[in-house]
Amino acid sequence: MNKKLLWIIIGIVVLLVAMIGLKAAGVFGKDVGTKAIIEAAAKRTIIETVNASGKIYPEIEVKVSPDISGEIVELKVNEGDSVFRGQVVAKIYADIYLSQRDQVAAGVAQAQAQFENVNLSLGALKATLDQAETNYNRQKKLLDEKVISKAEFEQAQQSYISAKANYNAAKEGLKTNKAGIQSAQAQLQRADKDLSRTTIISPMNGVVSLLSVKKGERVAGNSFNVGTEMMRIADMNSIVAQVDVGENDIPKVKIGDTALITVDAYNNRKFKGLVYKIANPSTGLGVTGTTDVTNYKVHIRLLKETYSDLITKGRFPFRPGMSASTEIQTRREIDVLSVPLNAVTTRDVKEGKPSKANTDDIEKEKSNNNDKQTVVNEELEEVVFVYDKATTKVKKVKVKTAIQDLNYIQIVNGLKEGDEVVTGPYNLVSKLLKEGDKVLKTDKDKLFEDKKN
Repeated sequence: MNKKLLWIIIGIVVLLVAMIGLKAAGVFGKDVGTKAIIEAAAKRTIIETVNASGKIYPEIEVKVSPDISGEIVELKVNEGDSVFRGQVVAKIYADIYLSQRDQVAAGVAQAQAQFENVNLSLGALKATLDQAETNYNRQKKLLDEKVISKAEFEQAQQSYISAKANYNAAKEGLKTNKAGIQSAQAQLQRADKDLSRTTIISPMNGVVSLLSVKKGERVAGNSFNVGTEMMRIADMNSIVAQVDVGENDIPKVKIGDTALITVDAYNNRKFKGLVYKIANPSTGLGVTGTTDVTNYKVHIRLLKETYSDLITKGRFPFRPGMSASTEIQTRREIDVLSVPLNAVTTRDVKEGKPSKANTDDIEKEKSNNNDKQTVVNEELEEVVFVYDKATTKVKKVKVKTAIQDLNYIQIVNGLKEGDEVVTGPYNLVSKLLKEGDKVLKTDKDKLFEDKKN
């Protein structure tokens, strides 16, 4: 029994010695490192974009308001109807204006009749004046010859003066009557214009984008104040997206930039457009506000060829006010060295420790400084961790970055094509990883499966 126990003890000792030797040789118990996702630096085309949301509008939209007040007695269009310039779209009750026009027209006729009467009487007065003047001259000659008495001459003289005064008065009356006719005619023109204004016509070719009134409603004219908006007519041949871009991103956007527009009503389509206008801030700080974000209205004209297939029988696919999302392509770099965005992080320059700022903070910092690619804090540096396949260790490498898209960021210097860098997990790259750490190259899908299990 003692001999058997002895052999057991000897066997255990031998096994322990063997295990210690194998472990020392690295056969088992070897530190294989932290599981990590490794990807190679490669050349890609990177398109920097600014995302913004807004609404779809026609580039040209005209408000139609009446010039006179009254009741709508005819409404000849519906919302969405196509109209042409000069087409009658509505009528306002016209009887009052018709009566006023007829009354003024009667006044014009009366003034013209008075003018004709005065003109006829002027001819008679002219004949009387000529006769009185002839008689005056004859009597004056006879007086000089002392054929007639002075009293007879004075009678002829008085007749002449009276005839001349009557004629001149008639001439002035004729001028007054003529001015009265012109005034009456001006009133008639105004009455005709008011009457014509009871017929509302389309000012342009387009589509009724908004109908704000119904038949029987009363509308106010815009003679003194802003009149009732009856409808809007839009030129749907030119469609624009008006989007709000924040003050951090607006320096990147310029006239002529290409944009891809997604309209909620057509989620499976992307329409192409061009930036043609950058307006003043659409929102700003209030009197007491200090944290409001200032947005700038960016106007993007959609290219018609990208949606022409949606136009059917003259009906356009877009309606004013439709929601839209845009990707404005502000910069494009072709065939440049890049790595996945998650591969770039920050470390303290002096100690090599992870910085408090994560990748999102870096991007925010860049955006706030008009796309400067260096971090403002001089104690931080942008780095990647390069994987050494031979030793399975990582080396911290300082890099200089440039533009980025949603997935990749350009590397200006610090790496060469084919260098393998650690891209995940995020917490490992941004906080835990340091120079000389061992990592185990793991497939992304397998890494996530292991985490789930």
